Amino acid sequence: VEQNVILPNVDEAALEDLKKEDCFNGESRLKLNPGKIEGNVVSCTGAEFCSLAIIETKHNAESLVQKLEKLVTVNRPIRIHFTGCPNSCGQVQAADIGIMGGPAKKFDPESGKNKAVPGCKIFVGGRIGEDAHLAMDPYKTGIPLAEEDLIPELLEILQNEFGAVLKE
Repeated sequence: VEQNVILPNVDEAALEDLKKEDCFNGESRLKLNPGKIEGNVVSCTGAEFCSLAIIETKHNAESLVQKLEKLVTVNRPIRIHFTGCPNSCGQVQAADIGIMGGPAKKFDPESGKNKAVPGCKIFVGGRIGEDAHLAMDPYKTGIPLAEEDLIPELLEILQNEFGAVLKE
C-alpha cells in the first residue's frame, strides 16, 4: 500500500548536494517533504497503459492532490488511492479515500441531456496496520471525474471525515 523511494548509502557529506538536484526541486514529482495528502497518493497505471481501466488515473491523481494541498490543511497524512477499474490495483478499499473509475453522467447544456462522462466511485474509511479495515461499500457513486465536480466532493469528505480546514 505504501510507496516510497529510498536512496541508500548516501554519504553524509553528499546529502546537501543531493537535495539541490533538479529532480527534487521545482515541479518535480519527487519531493523531499511532500504535503500530507500529496505524499500519500497511490495510483494504478490507469487507462494510459491498462486496457481494463475506465479512467486515466496518474495525471488525475497528481493534479487533484496538488489542488487539495492548496485548498486544505490536514493534521495527519491522508491516503488517497486511485484505481481505474474494479480490479482495484490501486487498492482503494485500503485508503482513507479511494477513487475508483466508474460510470457517471453529467448534464450537457448543448443537448439538454445527461451524457456519459468519465466518473468514479468514492470509498472512505479504509485503514492499514493493526486496526486494518477495508472500505468495501462505496461512500458515493456516479461522481464525474472533472475537477469542478470531484474537488467539492473531496473537500466535503476531508472536512467531515478527517477534520480538514479550508485555507484562507
